[in-house]
Amino acid sequence: MNKRLILLLVLMSFQNVFSDSTPPPPPPTPPPGLPINNTVVAMIFVGLLLGFYLIRKFKVRRV
Repeated sequence: MNKRLILLLVLMSFQNVFSDSTPPPPPPTPPPGLPINNTVVAMIFVGLLLGFYLIRKFKVRRV
């Protein structure tokens, strides 16, 4: 009885090892959150305005 039980367990374990189950496909990539290419010109313009404002502000105080 004991040998038959061990043989049954071994055969059942081989069934799980050699089963042909493919993993599910990976999920699709999410869409991009922030389109940086469309706002580059606006960000450069705002940066130049801010830089001009800060330079002007500190030059006026020193003189």
